[in-house]
Amino acid sequence: MENNVKHEGIVQSIEGLNVTVKMTVNSACAGCHAKSLCSAADSRDKVVVAQNVNGADFVIGETVTVQLRQTLAMKAVIICYLVPFIILFSSFCLMYAICPIEWANVLVSLSLTALYYIILWFFRKKIEKNVTFVVNKTFQNI
Repeated sequence: MENNVKHEGIVQSIEGLNVTVKMTVNSACAGCHAKSLCSAADSRDKVVVAQNVNGADFVIGETVTVQLRQTLAMKAVIICYLVPFIILFSSFCLMYAICPIEWANVLVSLSLTALYYIILWFFRKKIEKNVTFVVNKTFQNI
């Protein structure tokens, strides 16, 4: 259980073993005491489809816990943030060594990064099969 990333959410719909959960995702600084002064603090709603692997009975509107294995969360961070950064930075450095025109270097670097995200979008179904959210009952202490 310690190796899971957990978020609380509210059940929106139930279809067989798939449970649609709405979560409020906060930015890293949303809990800061100075968030009202800063424009970086934000939160937004995210809807995910989680698997009911335990066969528990859920009710629409119930508060549940959605879990994702930490290794999968790290894999998602690498795919979405680290790889594009490496593509952007290395292509800019390589282009700068070849051509001193900066706007051309930036254009090529951004184009290659955009191409990476387009390729990622085409393989989203395959990637989605590897990333599975699991939904569990939330036990609150009374």
